[in-house]
Amino acid sequence: MPIQHEKTKLQVPRGRLRFDTFNPSEEPTGEEEMGNCPSFVVTIDSQKAELFSAETASSELIGTAVGQVKRTGKVTCNNMSMATYVRFLAGISETITQSATPVVGEMRTVMPGKLYQLGQTVDNPIGVRNVTAVTVKSEDGDDTYVAGTDYNVEPETGTVQIVAGGGIAAGKVQFGYTPVAGTYTRIKTGSKLTLLGALRVVADNAQGSNNDWYFPRCNLSSSGDLPIVSDEVEFVSVEFDLDVLKPANAEAIYLAGRPIAS
Repeated sequence: MPIQHEKTKLQVPRGRLRFDTFNPSEEPTGEEEMGNCPSFVVTIDSQKAELFSAETASSELIGTAVGQVKRTGKVTCNNMSMATYVRFLAGISETITQSATPVVGEMRTVMPGKLYQLGQTVDNPIGVRNVTAVTVKSEDGDDTYVAGTDYNVEPETGTVQIVAGGGIAAGKVQFGYTPVAGTYTRIKTGSKLTLLGALRVVADNAQGSNNDWYFPRCNLSSSGDLPIVSDEVEFVSVEFDLDVLKPANAEAIYLAGRPIAS
Protein backbone atom coordinates (compact mmCIF):
# COMPACT_ATOMS: atom_id res chain seq x y z
CA MET A 1 0.00 0.00 0.00
CA PRO A 2 1.47 3.40 -0.94
CA ILE A 3 2.35 6.01 1.66
CA GLN A 4 -0.60 8.25 2.59
CA HIS A 5 0.55 11.84 2.35
CA GLU A 6 -0.88 14.68 4.39
CA LYS A 7 -3.48 16.67 2.46
CA THR A 8 -2.75 20.38 2.50
CA LYS A 9 -5.57 22.30 4.13
CA LEU A 10 -5.91 25.69 2.48
CA GLN A 11 -7.65 28.53 4.28
CA VAL A 12 -9.06 31.93 3.41
CA PRO A 13 -9.91 33.37 6.84
CA ARG A 14 -13.02 35.39 7.57
CA GLY A 15 -14.90 35.98 10.79
CA ARG A 16 -16.52 38.25 13.32
CA LEU A 17 -14.63 39.78 16.25
CA ARG A 18 -16.36 40.15 19.61
CA PHE A 19 -14.86 42.13 22.46
CA ASP A 20 -15.98 41.79 26.08
CA THR A 21 -14.93 44.84 28.09
CA PHE A 22 -14.25 44.02 31.74
CA ASN A 23 -15.74 46.13 34.52
CA PRO A 24 -13.57 47.76 37.24
CA SER A 25 -13.62 44.42 39.11
CA GLU A 26 -12.16 42.79 35.97
CA GLU A 27 -15.33 40.77 35.38
CA PRO A 28 -16.84 40.16 31.91
CA THR A 29 -19.82 42.35 31.04
CA GLY A 30 -20.91 40.70 27.77
CA GLU A 31 -19.51 40.51 24.27
CA GLU A 32 -20.07 43.15 21.60
CA GLU A 33 -19.43 42.58 17.91
CA MET A 34 -16.79 44.94 16.59
CA GLY A 35 -18.29 45.01 13.11
CA ASN A 36 -16.31 44.62 9.90
CA CYS A 37 -12.64 43.99 10.70
CA PRO A 38 -10.82 43.23 7.44
CA SER A 39 -7.62 42.26 9.25
CA PHE A 40 -6.66 40.63 12.54
CA VAL A 41 -3.11 39.34 12.85
CA VAL A 42 -1.41 37.73 15.86
CA THR A 43 2.35 37.96 16.34
CA ILE A 44 4.35 35.81 18.75
CA ASP A 45 7.84 36.90 19.79
CA SER A 46 10.07 34.86 22.03
CA GLN A 47 13.33 35.56 23.77
CA LYS A 48 15.67 32.65 24.09
CA ALA A 49 19.06 31.96 25.53
CA GLU A 50 21.59 30.32 23.23
CA LEU A 51 24.62 28.28 24.25
CA PHE A 52 27.55 27.85 21.90
CA SER A 53 30.28 25.30 22.34
CA ALA A 54 33.69 26.51 23.41
CA GLU A 55 35.25 23.13 22.65
CA THR A 56 35.60 23.53 18.89
CA ALA A 57 37.00 26.19 16.61
CA SER A 58 33.63 26.81 14.93
CA SER A 59 31.82 27.34 18.29
CA GLU A 60 28.58 25.74 17.18
CA LEU A 61 25.18 26.10 18.79
CA ILE A 62 24.58 23.27 21.27
CA GLY A 63 21.52 24.40 23.21
CA THR A 64 18.65 26.86 23.42
CA ALA A 65 16.08 27.76 26.06
CA VAL A 66 13.02 29.96 25.58
CA GLY A 67 12.71 32.30 28.54
CA GLN A 68 10.02 34.81 27.50
CA VAL A 69 7.02 34.75 25.17
CA LYS A 70 5.15 37.86 24.08
CA ARG A 71 1.90 37.57 22.12
CA THR A 72 0.48 40.67 20.43
CA GLY A 73 -2.07 41.41 17.74
CA LYS A 74 -3.18 44.10 15.32
CA VAL A 75 -6.85 44.70 14.47
CA THR A 76 -8.05 46.86 11.59
CA CYS A 77 -11.68 47.97 11.89
CA ASN A 78 -13.78 50.05 9.50
CA ASN A 79 -17.04 49.83 11.42
CA MET A 80 -17.13 53.43 12.57
CA SER A 81 -19.89 53.02 15.14
CA MET A 82 -20.01 54.90 18.43
CA ALA A 83 -18.83 51.70 20.13
CA THR A 84 -15.71 51.73 17.93
CA TYR A 85 -15.03 55.34 18.90
CA VAL A 86 -15.36 54.35 22.57
CA ARG A 87 -12.73 51.64 22.07
CA PHE A 88 -10.40 53.83 20.02
CA LEU A 89 -10.57 56.74 22.47
CA ALA A 90 -10.69 54.41 25.50
CA GLY A 91 -13.55 56.68 26.40
CA ILE A 92 -16.78 56.80 28.34
CA SER A 93 -20.15 56.62 26.58
CA GLU A 94 -23.03 58.66 27.98
CA THR A 95 -26.64 59.07 26.95
CA ILE A 96 -27.54 62.76 27.09
CA THR A 97 -31.15 63.87 27.37
CA GLN A 98 -32.02 67.24 25.87
CA SER A 99 -35.28 68.75 27.13
CA ALA A 100 -37.56 71.14 25.24
CA THR A 101 -37.45 73.77 28.00
CA PRO A 102 -37.21 77.26 26.44
CA VAL A 103 -34.03 79.17 27.25
CA VAL A 104 -34.10 82.94 27.68
CA GLY A 105 -31.44 85.42 28.67
CA GLU A 106 -28.36 83.30 27.87
CA MET A 107 -25.77 86.03 28.19
CA ARG A 108 -22.75 85.89 25.84
CA THR A 109 -19.98 88.27 24.85
CA VAL A 110 -19.87 88.45 21.06
CA MET A 111 -17.93 90.03 18.22
CA PRO A 112 -19.20 90.71 14.69
CA GLY A 113 -18.22 88.06 12.13
CA LYS A 114 -17.79 85.26 14.68
CA LEU A 115 -19.76 82.09 15.43
CA TYR A 116 -21.26 81.07 18.79
CA GLN A 117 -22.49 77.70 20.03
CA LEU A 118 -25.76 77.87 21.94
CA GLY A 119 -25.95 76.18 25.34
CA GLN A 120 -22.19 75.69 25.72
CA THR A 121 -21.27 75.29 29.40
CA VAL A 122 -18.60 73.59 31.49
CA ASP A 123 -20.94 70.63 32.00
CA ASN A 124 -22.04 70.59 28.35
CA PRO A 125 -19.04 71.72 26.27
CA ILE A 126 -20.60 70.40 23.05
CA GLY A 127 -23.54 72.74 23.56
CA VAL A 128 -27.18 72.41 22.49
CA ARG A 129 -28.05 71.27 18.99
CA ASN A 130 -31.29 71.09 17.02
CA VAL A 131 -33.03 74.25 18.25
CA THR A 132 -35.98 76.40 17.25
CA ALA A 133 -37.22 79.95 17.93
CA VAL A 134 -33.75 81.50 18.15
CA THR A 135 -33.62 85.14 19.20
CA VAL A 136 -30.82 87.60 19.86
CA LYS A 137 -31.44 90.65 22.07
CA SER A 138 -29.36 93.47 23.45
CA GLU A 139 -27.70 93.10 26.85
CA ASP A 140 -30.58 94.84 28.60
CA GLY A 141 -33.16 92.92 26.58
CA ASP A 142 -34.81 96.05 25.18
CA ASP A 143 -33.72 95.61 21.55
CA THR A 144 -34.44 92.52 19.44
CA TYR A 145 -32.14 91.98 16.50
CA VAL A 146 -33.21 90.77 13.05
CA ALA A 147 -32.34 87.27 11.79
CA GLY A 148 -30.70 87.36 8.37
CA THR A 149 -29.63 90.98 8.83
CA ASP A 150 -27.94 91.13 12.22
CA TYR A 151 -27.30 87.42 12.76
CA ASN A 152 -27.62 84.06 11.00
CA VAL A 153 -28.70 80.75 12.54
CA GLU A 154 -27.91 77.09 11.82
CA PRO A 155 -30.62 75.37 13.90
CA GLU A 156 -29.34 71.80 13.44
CA THR A 157 -25.98 72.58 15.05
CA GLY A 158 -27.23 75.31 17.39
CA THR A 159 -24.86 77.89 15.91
CA VAL A 160 -25.40 81.64 15.71
CA GLN A 161 -23.26 83.86 13.46
CA ILE A 162 -23.05 87.58 14.27
CA VAL A 163 -23.13 89.37 10.92
CA ALA A 164 -20.24 91.76 10.32
CA GLY A 165 -21.71 95.16 9.45
CA GLY A 166 -25.06 94.34 11.04
CA GLY A 167 -26.70 95.96 14.01
CA ILE A 168 -24.87 93.97 16.69
CA ALA A 169 -21.72 95.61 18.04
CA ALA A 170 -19.02 93.89 20.05
CA GLY A 171 -20.25 93.32 23.57
CA LYS A 172 -22.85 91.30 25.44
CA VAL A 173 -26.13 89.98 24.02
CA GLN A 174 -28.89 87.69 25.20
CA PHE A 175 -29.59 84.48 23.28
CA GLY A 176 -32.96 82.78 23.43
CA TYR A 177 -33.99 79.45 21.91
CA THR A 178 -36.00 76.28 22.43
CA PRO A 179 -34.15 72.95 22.18
CA VAL A 180 -35.83 69.99 20.52
CA ALA A 181 -36.49 67.21 23.04
CA GLY A 182 -34.46 64.05 22.44
CA THR A 183 -31.48 61.95 23.43
CA TYR A 184 -28.07 61.39 21.91
CA THR A 185 -24.83 59.56 22.66
CA ARG A 186 -21.81 61.51 23.84
CA ILE A 187 -18.31 60.08 24.23
CA LYS A 188 -15.60 61.67 26.32
CA THR A 189 -12.06 60.60 27.01
CA GLY A 190 -11.00 59.69 30.52
CA SER A 191 -7.93 58.57 32.39
CA LYS A 192 -7.86 55.11 30.81
CA LEU A 193 -5.39 54.42 28.01
CA THR A 194 -6.38 50.82 27.25
CA LEU A 195 -9.38 48.53 27.58
CA LEU A 196 -9.02 45.26 29.47
CA GLY A 197 -11.25 42.47 28.24
CA ALA A 198 -11.60 39.22 26.31
CA LEU A 199 -11.63 38.76 22.55
CA ARG A 200 -13.46 36.07 20.58
CA VAL A 201 -13.24 35.39 16.85
CA VAL A 202 -16.14 33.45 15.35
CA ALA A 203 -14.90 32.04 12.06
CA ASP A 204 -16.85 32.05 8.79
CA ASN A 205 -14.06 31.21 6.40
CA ALA A 206 -14.29 31.62 2.66
CA GLN A 207 -12.30 28.39 2.46
CA GLY A 208 -11.18 25.95 5.11
CA SER A 209 -12.57 24.64 8.38
CA ASN A 210 -14.16 27.09 10.78
CA ASN A 211 -12.03 27.16 13.94
CA ASP A 212 -12.95 29.70 16.59
CA TRP A 213 -10.41 31.69 18.62
CA TYR A 214 -10.66 32.95 22.19
CA PHE A 215 -8.30 35.28 24.05
CA PRO A 216 -9.58 35.32 27.66
CA ARG A 217 -7.54 38.30 28.84
CA CYS A 218 -6.06 41.06 26.71
CA ASN A 219 -5.46 44.79 26.55
CA LEU A 220 -6.92 46.66 23.58
CA SER A 221 -5.42 50.04 22.75
CA SER A 222 -5.70 52.45 19.84
CA SER A 223 -2.89 52.69 17.32
CA GLY A 224 -2.22 55.20 14.58
CA ASP A 225 -4.44 57.82 13.00
CA LEU A 226 -8.14 58.56 13.31
CA PRO A 227 -9.21 60.50 10.19
CA ILE A 228 -11.74 63.17 11.15
CA VAL A 229 -11.70 65.33 8.00
CA SER A 230 -10.21 64.18 4.70
CA ASP A 231 -10.34 65.03 1.01
CA GLU A 232 -9.67 61.40 0.10
CA VAL A 233 -12.48 59.32 -1.39
CA GLU A 234 -12.07 56.29 0.83
CA PHE A 235 -13.69 54.63 3.82
CA VAL A 236 -12.27 55.38 7.25
CA SER A 237 -10.61 52.59 9.21
CA VAL A 238 -8.80 52.53 12.54
CA GLU A 239 -6.27 50.16 14.07
CA PHE A 240 -5.99 48.63 17.50
CA ASP A 241 -3.02 46.99 19.20
CA LEU A 242 -3.71 43.88 21.23
CA ASP A 243 -1.57 42.64 24.12
CA VAL A 244 -2.47 39.02 24.77
CA LEU A 245 -2.15 38.28 28.49
CA LYS A 246 -2.08 34.96 30.32
CA PRO A 247 -4.78 34.72 33.02
CA ALA A 248 -3.89 33.19 36.37
CA ASN A 249 -6.02 30.10 35.84
CA ALA A 250 -6.25 29.77 32.07
CA GLU A 251 -4.13 29.84 28.95
CA ALA A 252 -3.44 32.88 26.79
CA ILE A 253 -5.04 31.63 23.55
CA TYR A 254 -7.61 28.95 22.71
CA LEU A 255 -8.36 27.64 19.23
CA ALA A 256 -11.21 25.17 18.80
CA GLY A 257 -13.10 23.41 16.07
CA ARG A 258 -16.82 22.80 16.28
CA PRO A 259 -18.43 19.55 17.42
CA ILE A 260 -19.81 17.33 14.67
CA ALA A 261 -22.85 15.28 15.55
CA SER A 262 -22.03 11.59 15.59
